[in-house]
Amino acid sequence: MKKNFPYSSPEGYLENLQDRLSAIPARRSRVSFVPYLALAASFLILFAVGTMVLSRSTKSWPDEDEIVEYLIESGTTLAQLEDAVNY
Repeated sequence: MKKNFPYSSPEGYLENLQDRLSAIPARRSRVSFVPYLALAASFLILFAVGTMVLSRSTKSWPDEDEIVEYLIESGTTLAQLEDAVNY
């Protein structure tokens, strides 16, 4: 085999290689919280929109006075009410 290597490195590349390799973890140690804050904001917006939609879609039940007033105004007889209750 010949001693000729087809690959070569630039002049001075290997001299400060250790310094550059040891600096790599130092650059990656900073953690960015931007994706986490965006995710939290998305959940907060979804929660607010869901609460608003649910609060508008739920209707309050009429109280007893409103039911009695409706039955009197509609002309419903006691016999009809008894049939509805017993059915």
